[in-house]
Amino acid sequence: MKLKYLYALLMSALIYSCDDSTTGIGNSTIAAGDSIPAGAAIYNVTTRSILADSVFARTSTAYLGKYTDPHFGEFTADFIAQFNCTDDFAFPETVQEITNLQLRMFYGSFFGDSLNAMRMQVDTLNTIIPEKELSTFYSSVDPTKYYDANSKPLARKAFAAKGSSTRDSTIVSYDSYGNATSYSYCWQDVKLPLALGELMYNKYKENPDNYKNAEQFIKNVLKGLYVHCTHGDGTILYIDDMQLQLNFTYLIESSSGKVDSLVHGGTVFAATKEVIQANRFQNSDSLKELVKETDYTYLKTPAGIYTEVTLPIEEIADMHMRDTLNAASITFTRYNEKADAKYPMGIPQYLLMVRKSDMYNFFEKNKTYDGLTSFIASYTSSGAEGNTYAFNNIASLVTLCVNEKKEGKTDEDWNKVVLIPVKVETDSNGSIIGLKSNLDMESSRLVGGEKTPLKMQILYTKF
Repeated sequence: MKLKYLYALLMSALIYSCDDSTTGIGNSTIAAGDSIPAGAAIYNVTTRSILADSVFARTSTAYLGKYTDPHFGEFTADFIAQFNCTDDFAFPETVQEITNLQLRMFYGSFFGDSLNAMRMQVDTLNTIIPEKELSTFYSSVDPTKYYDANSKPLARKAFAAKGSSTRDSTIVSYDSYGNATSYSYCWQDVKLPLALGELMYNKYKENPDNYKNAEQFIKNVLKGLYVHCTHGDGTILYIDDMQLQLNFTYLIESSSGKVDSLVHGGTVFAATKEVIQANRFQNSDSLKELVKETDYTYLKTPAGIYTEVTLPIEEIADMHMRDTLNAASITFTRYNEKADAKYPMGIPQYLLMVRKSDMYNFFEKNKTYDGLTSFIASYTSSGAEGNTYAFNNIASLVTLCVNEKKEGKTDEDWNKVVLIPVKVETDSNGSIIGLKSNLDMESSRLVGGEKTPLKMQILYTKF
């Protein structure tokens, strides 16, 4: 019998990754020489789809466009943005004339039709975006609080992701071994009124301190812009960089020694992480119907649908109060979707499992997963475990919930976690060092729902 128990423990160590310290559900002591019986158990896990409603979207990427999916319905993306000013910025003393003002938006990728006809509109903000107001970083931000929808827009432009309105280029770089990598990107230029450019320069002449830093620039010169689509359906741009480009002529010293030579110059005010950029995402009511499905659950980004998981904590606590929990695992299987969409959405590559009570402050506080109360699973596309997201050991979370039950620290969400698609940031060794909400057009339909319970396996030792 002792050999059998030892074999079970060895198999547990091989199959599951465990914490450095043993996770105990109950407290006990072991007499010297006594055996340690081990066992395994399987419990039902229930899942359901929930509306994401709004996501924390503090990101340097801006999203613009509209796309109607045959399954998920209509989705629109627009944004408001401030522009940075370098400290103690100064124009040349000999500026003669403001010649051009334009908004340039760079993007390396997009979703949907490359040649679809769209139209964007640019409006100026008349209210400063409050930096410390957390709601401005959520995708439900209301642009009407910061601009006058009845005022004449700054500009309108017809465009396509790769149409005649677009310019494109390729950057080629080389690593230390001489290997070449290339990055292709496109950009859209939107011509803004010359009068706005002249106003910006006049604000400098009135008081150079208006350009002392980003805060003064936003407060006294330009509060920001709101960019949104007014026509078209079928394209979402993923805008990586955005610049406000102001061009002018000015005098420099000529060969005669006099300041009488006219040249063209310019300056750039960029939308950077130091100032606010707020995305707004809107989904149609189609999502409200999809979350009612009971045969399976959904993941849909951005700001669409998450999957809620109810862990079988009460059953585990009742059966194993005096046992030590060594491992707990659960796998979520993705259905292969029918190719009924002209532009199928991508598959989320990483899922964050986090307690439902932490699903908002996790991103607000810029946390990363800790392997204790939050976990990461990557999408496996092939092999015996293909088309799955596997959480191989969530024993620490299960034990925490069991202890909360024992201490009477429960609420309506104490035994619930949420699966959230995320993007990961890695270091040079490939280790994950940061997470953020997945804001791309991606989706998965998962096995589960009220009618199809999933299975969670635990491994434990008895005392």
